[in-house]
Amino acid sequence: MIPRTSVPQVARGALRPRSISKPSNRRSLASQRSGSFNYETGEVDGIKYASRDIPGPTTQLAVVAHAGTRYQLYPGFAEGLEKFAFKSTTKRSSLRITREAELLGAELFAYHSRENLVIGAKFLREDLPYFTELLGEVVSKTKFLRHELNEEVIPIIKLQRKGILANTADMAINSAHGVAFHRGLGTTLHPTSSVPITKYLHEDDLRAFSRAAYAKPNFAVVANGASHDELCKWTGEFFGDSPSAPPKDLPPIEVRPTKYYGGEERIAHDGGNNMVIGFPGSGSYTGGHYNPAIAVLSSLLGGQSYIKWSPGYSLLARATAAQTQAHVSTRNISYSDAGLLAISIGGNARHIKESSEAIVEILKAISGGDIAKDDIKKAVAYAKFRTLSAGENTSTGLEMTGAGLVQSGKPSQLDGIADAIDGVTEGAVKKSCSIGLAYCRHQKTTSSTSTLGINMTAAWKAAGLTYNRYLAVAARAVRRSLKEQPRLQAERRGEMDLRFAKWTNGKQGDNKDLAMANTNVVQLHMQAQQDSHNLREPRDHYLLQRRNAEKGRPTIDISTDFRSAAATLQAGQLVKDPYFTLFEAVGALEVMDPKMDSGFLAEGEALEDKFDVLKELLPEEVVGLMDQMLCHEMAWHMGHPLSTSLFTSYHIDRLLWPEPKKLEDARFYRYAEPGLATSMLHVAVRAYCLATIKCCGFVHRRISTEHYYEEEDFVSNLYNRTLLDEVDTVDIQELLDEALNTAEQHSSIDGALRKAICTRLTLRKHLLDALEFDLGPHQHAQVRSWRRCSELLPELRQTHRLSKPVEGAFSIKLQRTLASSVPPRPMVQNTFEETHTFLSNLCRDAADVYRILRYYGCSSLLNFTYTLQSRKPEPSIYVRCLLQSLIFHDTKVLGRITITRLVYDDLEELVLPADVLLDPANGHVEAPHDPRFQIAKELRDFVLRVGDPLLDMFRAICMNRSRMRRMLCHLVLDWESVQLEAENLDIELRKYTGERPLTEGEAAGTEIWSFPLSSWAYHYKLRQIEWIIQLGFELDVYQTDELRGMYWYLSQVAGARIQHLERIQTIVMRRSGQSKKIGTSQKMSFRRCLTCLDATLLETSATQWLAISLSKHLPYGTSELRHVLRMRPFMQLSIPEPPSYAELAAATDVKGNERSTEAEAISTLDIADEAAKVARKEWEALGKLDAETARCGNCEDWWRASIKDVIRACIACSIAIATVKKGISNKKAISNVDYSNLALFEQFAAAAYCPLNNADLAGGTKIACEAGNCPLVQSNDVVSVYEFENSLKTDVTGYVAIDSTRSLTVLAFRGSSSVRNFVTDANFPATRTDICDTCTAHAGFWDSWVEARPGVMAALKTAAASHPNNRVVIVGHSLGGAIADLAAAEIRNSGVVADLYTYGAPRIAGSTLSNFISNQNKGGNFRVTHKDDPVPRLPPVLLGFVHISPEYYISSPNNVLPTPNDITKYTGSINLQGNSGDNPLKTDLSAHGWYFNAIGACGGGDFEFKS
Repeated sequence: MIPRTSVPQVARGALRPRSISKPSNRRSLASQRSGSFNYETGEVDGIKYASRDIPGPTTQLAVVAHAGTRYQLYPGFAEGLEKFAFKSTTKRSSLRITREAELLGAELFAYHSRENLVIGAKFLREDLPYFTELLGEVVSKTKFLRHELNEEVIPIIKLQRKGILANTADMAINSAHGVAFHRGLGTTLHPTSSVPITKYLHEDDLRAFSRAAYAKPNFAVVANGASHDELCKWTGEFFGDSPSAPPKDLPPIEVRPTKYYGGEERIAHDGGNNMVIGFPGSGSYTGGHYNPAIAVLSSLLGGQSYIKWSPGYSLLARATAAQTQAHVSTRNISYSDAGLLAISIGGNARHIKESSEAIVEILKAISGGDIAKDDIKKAVAYAKFRTLSAGENTSTGLEMTGAGLVQSGKPSQLDGIADAIDGVTEGAVKKSCSIGLAYCRHQKTTSSTSTLGINMTAAWKAAGLTYNRYLAVAARAVRRSLKEQPRLQAERRGEMDLRFAKWTNGKQGDNKDLAMANTNVVQLHMQAQQDSHNLREPRDHYLLQRRNAEKGRPTIDISTDFRSAAATLQAGQLVKDPYFTLFEAVGALEVMDPKMDSGFLAEGEALEDKFDVLKELLPEEVVGLMDQMLCHEMAWHMGHPLSTSLFTSYHIDRLLWPEPKKLEDARFYRYAEPGLATSMLHVAVRAYCLATIKCCGFVHRRISTEHYYEEEDFVSNLYNRTLLDEVDTVDIQELLDEALNTAEQHSSIDGALRKAICTRLTLRKHLLDALEFDLGPHQHAQVRSWRRCSELLPELRQTHRLSKPVEGAFSIKLQRTLASSVPPRPMVQNTFEETHTFLSNLCRDAADVYRILRYYGCSSLLNFTYTLQSRKPEPSIYVRCLLQSLIFHDTKVLGRITITRLVYDDLEELVLPADVLLDPANGHVEAPHDPRFQIAKELRDFVLRVGDPLLDMFRAICMNRSRMRRMLCHLVLDWESVQLEAENLDIELRKYTGERPLTEGEAAGTEIWSFPLSSWAYHYKLRQIEWIIQLGFELDVYQTDELRGMYWYLSQVAGARIQHLERIQTIVMRRSGQSKKIGTSQKMSFRRCLTCLDATLLETSATQWLAISLSKHLPYGTSELRHVLRMRPFMQLSIPEPPSYAELAAATDVKGNERSTEAEAISTLDIADEAAKVARKEWEALGKLDAETARCGNCEDWWRASIKDVIRACIACSIAIATVKKGISNKKAISNVDYSNLALFEQFAAAAYCPLNNADLAGGTKIACEAGNCPLVQSNDVVSVYEFENSLKTDVTGYVAIDSTRSLTVLAFRGSSSVRNFVTDANFPATRTDICDTCTAHAGFWDSWVEARPGVMAALKTAAASHPNNRVVIVGHSLGGAIADLAAAEIRNSGVVADLYTYGAPRIAGSTLSNFISNQNKGGNFRVTHKDDPVPRLPPVLLGFVHISPEYYISSPNNVLPTPNDITKYTGSINLQGNSGDNPLKTDLSAHGWYFNAIGACGGGDFEFKS
């Protein structure tokens, strides 16, 4: 096998002289079967393969996949996949593939047909391993890079498309397929010019399609000139990474059985005449639709002579010998389940006509049996020769064989085909021809391309429109009509009454009857055929039509006949009329429709309103006009086009049209006397209008030079108007100053109005200064201008009441003039309040944007950008583009920070403080053998690799929310690649840095490497995943029942980031401790890194806890399909691996549409409430950090405001949870029976503390309490049957007793009374149990029960045998209560019904086991707690421990016997209204020792109750 790492050596070996006469000296070959061209087949690892070991020095290898145009998901996919063959893979670049193929003297090829995609190579025989591996890489490891798609693939597709358009023969064959089969096989081999391939071709979609195309069942490997065993070996090794099945997330490729339709199509073309006559042919040999008679018929018909100086023996060759300017050929084009027998005719139009008539006569003769037997014999022989010759051709055989293997599992074997042809009889040929002739009569396929044509009056001409006007309307209509749902349109068409259309030209008033005009044209055409001998050129038909029209020949109204014919059609049925195309059809719907045609004028309507811009305006009208313009200008900022906003102003229109060449030309009185409009008010209006236009010019230039989305963020169309780009801003400022001076000195105007006019002129002047972008020394002046604008806005709002709108100054008719190619749109009418609010936010945001120029590091830069973009309302598109301009100015960040410095600063701040990798001195080392030289080189390449993804992350944040989420979904995949590449680089850099792994304190000697570069990339990848999920909440992407799962996933991602940051922190701290002799700068570097990690950890932890809180609400249902949709952006990530549907459902306890029980609901809400409280504390701690630690130096006030918003959200979450819990919780006072039982069994638990009751293993002791705290027990006949104490490991202690008076069997456990008991209490970690699946419990409690279990279970079994009717009760206090919980669960699992009474018991397990015990329904649960008892609050909920339900809460004080009214029942595994919710910060250890009496009095001096 050729080693891949030494291709140049292999290439040199390949170029050595070789002897081709003795192949056995080079490589042992399989024995050849002389004269056989059949393939040997096999299958390895699910991949079908076939080989034909033909002797010779070369080999041809190909992968044949069912991925032709028939199977593509969208237009251009098959061709796109073909063009991506041999482009960059994960192992090789496209350049490397090309170089290696050239060095090995090989040829690479790729092509596609209607059914198959073939990629392959021709090479020297001994290089089979290399090219098998190469094809395996192409199949499973192609990268599908965006730049390769845009720069190499799409341009080639477009060029090929143009080449097809120039070949009329290929166009005719393509057209014949479309007419014959419509879809599937009727799909063109190459996208037509009308298909917007850039809309469909996307690198992600092609990558997904390739996974389906190259799934193992969908392709086969075929070789000519290769050993079968060798091919098997290398195929199994190199194609194993191919997917076993197409991805489930792709839409299924619906492949219907091919159906033959037939029809006729004509295509006008200047490149010559071609005609195809076709009818159903034979399918392929491997597809089950093979008809050898068709192959014989094809040879019989023939057409082209293959004998020199002879017309040939074929029937068509002889029949068309006289048509010397026509060439005829016949071929059968076979597919898996169909075929097309195509007779192609090309040449002179007259000879084509004569040849086609001769062809029909020949077909009639064959079907009638009028054919010589010798002709049949010749046809059979030639058909056999053609088939065997094609099979012998290695290229043809590869595709035929591969397609057969994929479809039916058998190759195309030449021997079988030849035998089938030999068996064709004269009758079979006659029958096939008869069938074809029948199709010719009824369903023939005819397609032609021609320079001939028939002229017909079109709708646009009858309507009196110009051709350019018609094209604009029709093209627009077609585009819009294709966006509608075709089915709904068809249904509406079926329900409409067809009406007679009368076309009227609104401008000229010239009426024409379309039906009469078209009927007249048909008659003129018939007359033209009679008179054509008088005309020398076909184009003179138009002159003849005009001549006949002038004679006034009558026309016929066919409307009634048309209605009758249309009534027979079904809704959605298509009717093809070659003379009334889609342009005419849709154009007819739009032209002269007032709602669709901008050029339509109603009767009496003028093209323009008569508004005089020179008329004198009142002062209040000047104020009103300025405010109206401001409203329309801000509407443009909001995303509306200029044609419906500012350009609807007549004043603006007069200034801009005709286009002013200089500032003096921009006047209202362009063609009037200058003195007519020189008043003070007109001077002010003109200056304001010109300044407004110049402001729009600045905005347009700033937005157009950055990334934005047309018509989604902004409409950049200027409608052939200029925005005074050539006019100097100083000149506009001078006009504003002149207008201000004139207004201030005009004493005839009321003072308030004069102040209002000056305020607006001053505001416009400051806006003009602010919008003139400059990152140089004038940036501070721009900030001042924005702030000055903000200061003027209150005065602007106050004086707006003085304004008076100018009626008629804005007109929608200007929109119809500017945007005549689109339907009329209404004029935007923003209120002044909306405008004022928007402008206030614009001024504030634009002034704040400049804070980003204060550089504190990459983290601060990122925090600033994200915080600014998170504002509500979202910053305008101008502000977002201004932010982009500041960040990406002059190919540097902020105009001065290189990308290398940005990356280095961020690496130092996050993972590599004071590290040799980032030492600036490395770049000055010139000796290649020096490790520092290699470090600098590798880091330089790394910066080049990560620069674009890092900047793209900033670019994505500058987009609108929807686009930001979409871009991040694509960008996170790029960071996945960066992480993998960085991991390899980390390993490589160890050779130069001498890094040693961390082993101290690690279990089992595990080595921990730092992986700094990949850790940095992984951190950003996780952060982007968090953003994607959070933006989904903000954009309402998720449905209500998805919120829980997505919040849970957010908590998981945040948890993964916490673990990752803690790992980085550990490594940095260890490095800091090992660096004993470091300078001040290195210490500062470590300090900055650790503070950055602390702040990031705190923020991530707060996010995690808030997500946990919000994920714990009641489930209302879920959908696996929506899970696939939500996880789709993360499916290609390696780590963290997105959860499967089952994992997500299990983690969030999703139960479809089932409702949770009350206990489960309360438990879930309690966990959520606890998490919300922790989240609030984390966010409050984060808000207390200083600006440097939080990395928010340039946006501290915004950042702290956002922290307060999150804290408010935490508080609101807690309030909401409490409200829901209040509605769910059911507070109940207990009954007298329950009260009596609680008091009784408390005394059984108290007796467990008495040493006399648990000292005798054999039992037989009468239960009594020397402290006198169990009188109810002592008054009964209660005798122990088993006693246990002082066990070796946990000191679990208790007894099993029989109460003959009350017919009870009691199992009692003692609480903590020894050091070993205390250790058991403190053993917090959870451990797996065998009580239920996935159930975990407190490790100490579980160990205690496991130690006591054998003896207890045996004693209970004995007691049950002697007292079968006794009621089983399990009791315990404190630690004994926890053990009693576990004992009860297992005893119930054995089939015994047992009641459970615990007093002051701690939490025992997670929600799974606790809920299991609560819902066993094999006995009652009575968990008793006391006011301020601290033990039931342990272990903490945050460690995942919860209680069983319900709780019986005693609210009476210590040393007082509680009454039934003092005991309240609460449900839920976490109930903040019981012991956990009653002043949780107050603890009273004495309360743990008092329930109905001093429960632990027999315990003597136990330390559990000491305070």
